[in-house]
Order: sequence, then structure tokens, then C-alpha cells
Amino acid sequence: MSGTERIVMRFHFPLPHRKDIPALLAASLALALPAVSSADAPTPVSPVRDAGKSYRVDPNWPRLPDGWLIGDVGGVSVDRHDHIWVFHRPGTLLAFDAHADAIPAGMKCCVAAPPVLEFDAAGNLLRAWGGAKQVSNWFDSEHGIFVDDEDHVWLVGAGDHDGQLLKLSADGKLLLRIGRKGEFVAADDPTMLGKPTDVYVDTKRREAFVSDGYRNHRVIVFDADTGAFKRQWTVFGKKVDPAYFTARDQDSARAQDGPVDQFTTVHCVTMIGDEVYVCDRTNDRIQVFKPDGTYVRELFYNHHMAGAGGGTWDAAPMPGHPDRLLVVDGANSEFAVLNARTGAVITSYLSKGRYAGQMHWPHQGAVDQQGAIYIAEVQTAARIQRFLPFAAAARVRRNRR
Repeated sequence: MSGTERIVMRFHFPLPHRKDIPALLAASLALALPAVSSADAPTPVSPVRDAGKSYRVDPNWPRLPDGWLIGDVGGVSVDRHDHIWVFHRPGTLLAFDAHADAIPAGMKCCVAAPPVLEFDAAGNLLRAWGGAKQVSNWFDSEHGIFVDDEDHVWLVGAGDHDGQLLKLSADGKLLLRIGRKGEFVAADDPTMLGKPTDVYVDTKRREAFVSDGYRNHRVIVFDADTGAFKRQWTVFGKKVDPAYFTARDQDSARAQDGPVDQFTTVHCVTMIGDEVYVCDRTNDRIQVFKPDGTYVRELFYNHHMAGAGGGTWDAAPMPGHPDRLLVVDGANSEFAVLNARTGAVITSYLSKGRYAGQMHWPHQGAVDQQGAIYIAEVQTAARIQRFLPFAAAARVRRNRR
């Protein structure tokens, strides 16, 4: 037989009756699979980490005007009206992307959207403002946003000269500036911030809590009306040590797992009830305090599994669920819902990539009153995505047909 010849063999078997198929399949599987004793059986995969069944991305959210582009999305906040506020970095767009911004315009498309964007729950743009043309001494790198219960918009930046917190009206009028843009000073300075990352405002206490940040490694609290300094603390509620990071600006370049007796990158601050949650990003933990700075407990997430980027980039409350906490892990491109007291994982969503429903460097997150999760992404993803609980996603799909 030559090497080019083939033998085609045909076998004819009678087809089984439909009622016999399940039994035949079971017998086939029994023959195909090796016998496994109970002692050798693999541990079943925990259902709490089933990413696909808890949430579905809404690929049609949000809707930007034609020709508008957004850069890295540093922050996201949901206000009391269930409006979603996005804080992005126009300066991260490539010149080729924003050719229409050039003078004279180089192409028909596109322009950078203003850095502050307000959307309704359906994704319609309601307001857009911000930037150096509107507010003097604007940020080098837009980072964190929070909208309080009185509709004030609070912003922080984490660029090389960003040492300030801004309070603005919903239409972008500057109301209060805490700190300033410029050279950094001592890490315990009561008036100047050091690359702050996030802010949370407790309107009942009239206090603004700031995670400060990439350089100062502390939590600092100001009067939300006057901007007056009130108090500050660092890890475990200890007094801020201005000498600890004096030798060099460590930022997030410190070893991922230490030291446990210091904050490294203080990357978020939020509240649930009367407890303040603070992300110690590169130590993969969230420390919980009373509003006066008294240490309560700490929660770890993906500890020693997040690399140098850290496992706790952001944390956010979940309206209607005071026992739950949203945690964003940018290093692993994952978000998770934890038990806010124990840190136990309730569910998680991990899908790395740049297509809809995947994530690349998720940076901050927020949750609306319907349970939808909004994830802000930086680096080459540069977008905001909405993830709906599975039942809600099905309703949205039906309504759009």
C-alpha cells in the first residue's frame, strides 16, 4: 500500500431507542473515567467564586456623545439619586486619539471628554465639566471622586504635584480647596496632602475622610464645611511618623507583603455605618477603624497572590446590605463581594482582558441602589463598565429587544 492510499472503514450499528440514551451515556462515562476513591476525590470548586453566574456586563453602558473619548478612569461614585459620576484622565489619551482637539484640528475625530462626567442609570450623559480651563491649579492626575448626600462633588488627584482636595458643586463651581498643588512637605502636615487617592464625606458628622495616599501613608480628616484639620492616623490607629518614608518616596514600589506595621499605599477610604474602611493596597488588606481613628480589625484579600500591585485597590459599601463590602483587586483584574465583618468571600468576578465583561487594571468601584456594580479601569483599558446582577441583566436585555 502506498503512503498516499487510505482505507475508509464504515461500520453500521442500529441506533438506540431514545429512552435508552441516558443509560448508554452513563455507561460510557463510567468506562471513560478512572475510578476515584473518596480519599482521592478532588476538592470541589467553591461556588462563591463562580464568576459567570453572579453578574453580567451591560455592554451598552454608558453612552458618550459622538466623537468624545475618555482616558484612564481614576474614580467612580454613585450619588443619592443613583447617578453615576466618572472621574477620568484626559491627559492619558494619545495625541492620535484626540486629533480633533489639536489647533488646527488634525482629523474629524475625536476630542477628550471633560474629566468629570455625570450619567443617569441608563447611561445617558447629564453633565460634563472640569479641567484647568474651569478650575485653577487642576490636578496632574485625576484619581478619586465622591459625591456626598448634599450633592457636593469631592475630588482628589495623585500626580507628582497633587497635594489638594477640592469640594465643588454638582455643576463644577469650586466651593472649597484643602491643601494646594505644589511641593510636598512633612507626612504629618495638617494642611498639605501627599498624592491623596480617595475621599469619603460623612455628612452627619460634617467630616471629610481622605486616604493620603501614595506619599503620606495616612488617613486625615477635615471639617467638611470649613476645611479645618481635625485629626489623622496611620496603621492600627497609630500616630503618623513623618520620618518613616522620608528617605525616599516609596509609593507602591514597596515589597507587596510588608511591613505589616506600616501602611504602604493608602488607596481608598469608605464607611459602612460607624466604621471607616481603609485600603492598604500593597499589603493586600483593609483596616477598619472607628471614626476617631481607633483600630477595630483588618481584612485580607488575595494576600500574597496579587504581586507588587497589591490586592485591595478599592472598597465600597453595597446599599441595602450593611454586612457586605465590594473590593476591587486591580492586580488580578477582579472584584469581589466580601462579608464586611469577617472578610469571607461571598462572590467574585475575575475575567482579565479588554473585551466587554473583562477587566484590565480595575482601579475603583461603586454600587448603586439596584445592586449594579460600576468598575473604573486605568492603563490601556481606560473605561467604565457596569456589571448587573444576573436577574437584572436578563431584564435589561429583554427591555432592549
